Amino acid sequence: MHSNSRRLPALVAATAVAATLLAGCGSSGDSSSSTPLSLKITEAAGKASFEVPKSATGGLVTVSLANEGKAPHGVQFIRYTGDHTADDVLKQFGSNSNKTPSWIKLSGGIGSVPPGQADSADLNLPAGNYVLADAAAFGGPSSAGPPATADLKVSGGSSGTLPSTPATVTAATAGKDKFKWEISGLEAGSNSITFNSKGDDALHLILAVPVKGKAPPVAQIKEDLASSGPPPPYADLNNLQSTAALDGGLSQTTTLDLKRPGQYIFFCPLTDRDGGKPHDQEGLLAVQSVQ
Repeated sequence: MHSNSRRLPALVAATAVAATLLAGCGSSGDSSSSTPLSLKITEAAGKASFEVPKSATGGLVTVSLANEGKAPHGVQFIRYTGDHTADDVLKQFGSNSNKTPSWIKLSGGIGSVPPGQADSADLNLPAGNYVLADAAAFGGPSSAGPPATADLKVSGGSSGTLPSTPATVTAATAGKDKFKWEISGLEAGSNSITFNSKGDDALHLILAVPVKGKAPPVAQIKEDLASSGPPPPYADLNNLQSTAALDGGLSQTTTLDLKRPGQYIFFCPLTDRDGGKPHDQEGLLAVQSVQ
């Protein structure tokens, strides 16, 4: 099911490998203490580009993304540290390594926004240098040319408590190189969720795939995920839902649109920073029923 999505660039871009369709609803609760950060993405001559401020205040931030293009687009916040540059980040994205160097920090974002819509998310952004990447264009079928990227300098700001949400999805640790999903409050339709990513050296995102008919045993799904063959017939990839990627130890609010009642396969295809097995092979794989 993953094809060659095991390396960092494709995995961060997994938000749109199947043209995700997140709805334009933000988080619920009180985020009045957060700083707004408005982003826009447009298309011209087959190329997508971001419109971002030259700098932004960090800490607790409510990010909004307006998609004025004709394809799904999202935003992944990637902070880089030390003597590295934005070009170094892009070179890493172009590599074949499934390892993520310590100077790259995946800080969350918005998985994907349909054309003509907007979405928002709440996250804590430390001060530093960032590359904003349109994960929805990295090799996905919706690509309309080279993926959009932009530089952003974040300074100041105070971290804060995320607003409350009706649902929570946690990628939790369950021992050495073992993980498990902890899911509560999900319903059919647009869900405002808190996404918690756990594990000191882990990187996580949520992929939720609707099941056609009835899901097979989890052991069979695990085997299918590890296969390089075609997608299994029970996986409705046209309506796959996803989030941006988060370093272990971080949380954010975001939207997860489970368009219809039924079963969904939840999995995470990312590896730890040092490589190894994808997390769906280490426990981050479950079948969740929603009503």
